[in-house]
Amino acid sequence: MQSRTISPWLLWRISQGAVLLSLVPVSEVWAEEPPKLIQEMVTKALALDDPKTVKSIVLIAKKTVPDSAAEIDAMVADYNTKVEAREAEKKRKELRRVADSGMFENWTGSVELGGAKMTGNTRQTAIYGAVALERNGINWTHTVKARTDFQRTYGTTSAERFTASYQPHYKFDERLYMYGLALYERDMFLGYRTRITGGSGIGYKVFDQPNLSLAVEGGPAYRHTIFIDSSRPNGRRIRDTAAMRGSFTTKWVVSPLLTVSEDSSIFFESKDITASSTTSLETKLIGNLSTKLSFSVYYEKDVSASKNPVDTTSRITFAYALGKKKK
Repeated sequence: MQSRTISPWLLWRISQGAVLLSLVPVSEVWAEEPPKLIQEMVTKALALDDPKTVKSIVLIAKKTVPDSAAEIDAMVADYNTKVEAREAEKKRKELRRVADSGMFENWTGSVELGGAKMTGNTRQTAIYGAVALERNGINWTHTVKARTDFQRTYGTTSAERFTASYQPHYKFDERLYMYGLALYERDMFLGYRTRITGGSGIGYKVFDQPNLSLAVEGGPAYRHTIFIDSSRPNGRRIRDTAAMRGSFTTKWVVSPLLTVSEDSSIFFESKDITASSTTSLETKLIGNLSTKLSFSVYYEKDVSASKNPVDTTSRITFAYALGKKKK
């Protein structure tokens, strides 16, 4: 519900009642005039359909005429019953719409693009792109993500990273869910050509508010990795291992124009630990368009001695929200 400004008429009527009550005893006021003024005040407040206004006016009314508290409570109870019925009907319609939607309907998400080209003293080309899509159903949520980083410096590739994932969630209730995971990764500069991960586990939404959300996940996984290994004749080393995965994602809507988010995960294997973390600061520009500043950290324990196990990337990109109405 959107807050509405209290009308001047309502404020005048409230002040009129207060002046009358200050001039003569309460019993005399209501002896000459029944509590019609208070009833009008509460009725007008309920008509505004703003909980804060209703609470304030009802408090004033009950303190002014405590003998009429039961009647005022009855008016508020009737209002609450109507609001609950309206919200229940709205929820039923939304559930019906979701249940009747097709496979390619009811998706939301975002597309990110960024890039740079420098010439002169430095010759460098960088391209970054990402897609994140989500479909919320009655019991199932499907999340699809893809991201690519590519950079060339003086004609030589200096960054090449690609990830794609699919994650279905089955909701047990509003907070607890079970997830599945299919993940493909390629990072030539962290030392592997291909990594395929499959897994499942349990997730829990610690916070799930419009302006603050936090979800944690954990469970087993199986990983197939093809490492780059120049010491071998074919230049590669294959490893299949079981792992444990943990992750958390959080989003904080600081204001309608500013959102802070964090997406982190870690895998524990018998001989390796891999982790990634991306912190983002998104600022809304106009409509569905926003600009995003992000910082990512990647860690790969099992790398050759000539490589640094930690990579970091800073980006400034444009993001466009999909499946959302412009505000």
